[in-house]
Amino acid sequence: MKPLSSHWADIAALQIIKNRGDKDCYVLASGITPSGMIHVGNFREVITVDLVARALRALGRHVRFIYSWDNFDTFRSVPKNLPDPESFVRYLRQPIARIPDPWGQAESFAAGRIRLFEEELKEVAISPEYRYQETLYAAGTYADRIRKALESKEVIRKILNLHRSSPLADDWLPTAVYCRQCHRDEMEQQSYQGEWSYFYHCASCHHEETFDIRHSDNLKLNWRIDWPMRWAFEGVDFEPGGKDHSSQGGSFDTGKAIIREVWGQEPPAYLQYDFVMIKGGAGKMSSSSGDLYTLGEVLDIYEPQVVRWIFANHRPNHDFAIAFDEDVIKIYEEFDRAEQLAYQPCDESRPGKWQLNRRSYELSLTDGKMEEQAPVRAGFRLLCNRIQICGGDLGRVLKRYYSESIKSPADQEKFHARASRALKWLQTFAPDEFRYTLNSNPVRPDLGDDQLRALQAIRQLIHETDLDAISTKDLNELIWEKAVRGADCDAPDMFRAVYQKLISRNQGPRLPGFLKEIGKERLLEILSE
Repeated sequence: MKPLSSHWADIAALQIIKNRGDKDCYVLASGITPSGMIHVGNFREVITVDLVARALRALGRHVRFIYSWDNFDTFRSVPKNLPDPESFVRYLRQPIARIPDPWGQAESFAAGRIRLFEEELKEVAISPEYRYQETLYAAGTYADRIRKALESKEVIRKILNLHRSSPLADDWLPTAVYCRQCHRDEMEQQSYQGEWSYFYHCASCHHEETFDIRHSDNLKLNWRIDWPMRWAFEGVDFEPGGKDHSSQGGSFDTGKAIIREVWGQEPPAYLQYDFVMIKGGAGKMSSSSGDLYTLGEVLDIYEPQVVRWIFANHRPNHDFAIAFDEDVIKIYEEFDRAEQLAYQPCDESRPGKWQLNRRSYELSLTDGKMEEQAPVRAGFRLLCNRIQICGGDLGRVLKRYYSESIKSPADQEKFHARASRALKWLQTFAPDEFRYTLNSNPVRPDLGDDQLRALQAIRQLIHETDLDAISTKDLNELIWEKAVRGADCDAPDMFRAVYQKLISRNQGPRLPGFLKEIGKERLLEILSE
């Protein structure tokens, strides 16, 4: 069997089948601890699994994509971007599923972050089967697995010690327990007493008790044991991991040994993914530092299909940065070119490049279906100019500039999806030199005699010229002939005069095209004396 293409997702899908053999259903897994805002760097793991799942389905395989919320993990540090971070210090060392939501919008800290990210994932057409670990642990789902780990603690300790500079203590346990009284996991003493019996003495409040593992909602496995335990429990065939888990002796290395030695099963196929950064940012995003962008914030600027395409177009083990500056225009232009190429016949001179581009585009589709012909798109750069000319009125932009090309409801929906993001980008991230407001009434800037002559020549030129019919090249030549040489005005002074009248700035978009976009009637109003 060969992969469908040279795309990394297709290669990974075939490798899973080779490693795990023919199965009725392949289980793909992902997960995260919702200890702070879930950022777009976290999204890379989810989209990696989703793309591989699509590749497996394209090979006719059934797939179960499970996403585990590790909401039973400990609240270890207070994120800096909370509304009142100091008030949450008292919740440290408690399970994140059982502390309040700082924004008062959900039943718990974890629930609020979970709900938001699940809604964001729907926008990019990802709907995994969610698994909430606090609920599963509390229900006793893993009780027999916990007992097995406790009975195998020496085997596990030996595996972990192979990769530690100082060995774990003789009384070390592969578990963590939350105190029933103060809810913290800081224990002065804890011990496994055989079969189902477990004892602890809390270091925080000195409460102690002995309980039955099968009926406890406060006991869990430590991360390095919990991960391989769930591989075995769920029968996971594939799960990617970040570079922090992928180093020699890291959690994936020890997990492989633990699942084999303790549960007698093989580890899943694995794919390392690298960090996603923000262009101009300080480095990798961090939930605890609050220096991050959420998937929702990215979707405010990039259409869902463009977001999927960005990730599909990068190999997981290569880091990259998402732009919010003027490179947003570049990303949209690259996507539009890739889309047009995907709808063209295969370039026989470069079939590999065409195939890879086509596959990345297919994987970016939110509904997974190619249309009969390439969608009609409004180019992002020109769209931004037209939005500003129309004062942000998107309905007016559509009617004035795109009524002939964008007619179907589907194309209109695509237009508004892009135009609303272009407007948001202009309002929040566009460089100052890119933004402008077209003057609604004539202004009278302080101009020299030569500039006034140039403006008079421009007004006469516009009055005499069919701006809709003339090319930008021909219009540019006329501007130089009439308003520079004919008015005996230096070119920089002429341009400054025109831009001051139009947008009260010394420079702006390329003048010939800008004049054509504004239109004769409005130009004559603004440029009047």
